[in-house]
Amino acid sequence: MKITHSIYLFIILLIAGCNSSEQKTQTTTPSNTEEDELIKVTKTQFEHAKLKLGKADSTNFSEKLTAHGTIDVPPKNKASVSTFFEGYVSNTSLLIGDKVKKGDVLIELSNPEYLSIQQDYAENNAQLNYLTSEYQRKKNLLADKVISQKVFEETRSLYKAAQAKDNALQKKITLMKLSPKQVLNGNFSESIKIYAPISGSISKMFVSQGSFVAKSAPIMEIINTEHVHLELKVFEKDIKYLSEGQTIEFQIPEVSDSIHKAYIRLIGAEIEPDRSIKVHAHPENEANYFKVGMFVKAMFSVNTKKMLSLPEAAFTDLEGKTYVLRLKETQQDAYYFEKVTVENSLQHNGIKPFIPIGKTSPKDVFLIKGTFDLLSGSSGGHAH
Repeated sequence: MKITHSIYLFIILLIAGCNSSEQKTQTTTPSNTEEDELIKVTKTQFEHAKLKLGKADSTNFSEKLTAHGTIDVPPKNKASVSTFFEGYVSNTSLLIGDKVKKGDVLIELSNPEYLSIQQDYAENNAQLNYLTSEYQRKKNLLADKVISQKVFEETRSLYKAAQAKDNALQKKITLMKLSPKQVLNGNFSESIKIYAPISGSISKMFVSQGSFVAKSAPIMEIINTEHVHLELKVFEKDIKYLSEGQTIEFQIPEVSDSIHKAYIRLIGAEIEPDRSIKVHAHPENEANYFKVGMFVKAMFSVNTKKMLSLPEAAFTDLEGKTYVLRLKETQQDAYYFEKVTVENSLQHNGIKPFIPIGKTSPKDVFLIKGTFDLLSGSSGGHAH
C-alpha cells in the first residue's frame, strides 16, 4: 500500500510541474501580430524592383461636378449658303470636307430669267437717260412759264418712276454678282455664281449637278473650325459654383482619354425647361481633332481643400483595408517598412489624399512605388 501511495503522489507532482512549466513558457513568449511585422527589403531587391521613396506633399483637392455638351463654333464661323434667285446648278465640283476661302466660287446657277432681268435694266436705263433730259428741259420751261405745272408734273412723275426702277434693277444685278456696267455695255450672262461668304470647310451639301435650287433654299453649309468652343448644359443646382473666367477640364470620350482645359466665357441668362442653363467655354488649346458636334464631358472643381497627398502607387487595398508603407529603419544592406492604415479616397491626376488612421510625422518617408508588390508578397520579406 505504501508503494502505491508513493506512485500516486509522484504522478500528481509531475503533472503540477508540467503545468507550471507551460504557464512559464506562455508568459515569456512575446506575441507577434501582422500589424507589428516589419517588411524587409534588401537594397539589391529595392534597386532591382525599381522601388521609390518619397514624402507626403501638400496638394489641392476638390469635388468634381460633371456637365455634358458638344463642340460648336460661333455663329460668325458658320454659314448656310443660299441664293435670292432660283435656277439650275450648272457647275459644281465641291464635296463635303473640301476647304474653301472667302470669295471662292462655290457653284454656278443658270436660268433664262437672268437675261430678262438684265434686259429690263438696260432698257429702263436708256429710258431714264431720255427722261432725265426731258425733266431738265421741262423744268426750265416751267421756270420761263412756257408750260403749265401739270405738264411738268407728268414729266417729273415719269422720271421719278424710271429712276426708282433703275435703282431697284441695279441692286438686283448687284445681288446676282454681275456688273451693272457690263450689262449696260450689252454683256449679258445667263448664269450667276455663288461665292463663299466665309473661309472654312464644306460640312453639308444639299445640291448636285443639274438640280434645281429654289429661292432661299439651302445649297450648302460652311464651317470654320479655327475657333471652336464648348456648349455645355449645367443643372440649375450647380450654377452657384460657376463664374466667368473659371478654369474647367473636359474630355472627348469617344476620341481619347486626354484631359483638356478650358475657361468659362459666358453663362446663360435663362433656365431651360429641363432646369439647366447653357454655359459657353473656350478651350485653352484647340486640338486638330476637335470637330463640331463632338460629345463633350466637362468637369468643374468645387470645394477645394489643401491636403497631404501621395502618388496613387503608394496605396494598396488588402483584405478590406487601405495601406501605405512607411520607412521604419534603414540599415547598411536593407530597408525596413511598416504598414500604416489610411482612409480610402479617390485619386485625381495620379495622386490621392493621404489620410492616416493614427499618428504620422511630416518627416516620415513612404514607399511611393512598388507598395502592391511588397504587400502581396511578390517582393521583399518579413522581419519580426
